[in-house]
Amino acid sequence: MSLVTGYIDTDVPVSFADREWREFVGRSVFDRFPEGFEDLRSSLADLDADAGRVVFADLGPNRSRVSVELEYESDGGAEPGKQAARAQRELDGDLRKFREFVARRCDQELCRA
Repeated sequence: MSLVTGYIDTDVPVSFADREWREFVGRSVFDRFPEGFEDLRSSLADLDADAGRVVFADLGPNRSRVSVELEYESDGGAEPGKQAARAQRELDGDLRKFREFVARRCDQELCRA
């Protein structure tokens, strides 16, 4: 079993980041991003994660950190190291996409105090 981890800091309140994470993951799984967000589709559904954990930390007014740990099993191919590196790149890319997604959504909803 392999573990991939990552985090991003956002310029939104922690409660907004938490709520929008569920939206982001759900939209990624069902491929239902609103117009103007299509470029932010993630590959989270393709990582074949067996288990995982997401932690939201409050970094102060309108700042939060999203930390992700995903456990997954390689497909048994000859190069599990390359598979782990690919999974890490995908997670890192998806965290960057989430940062952009949540910033756009916050701008739309005026979430900052």
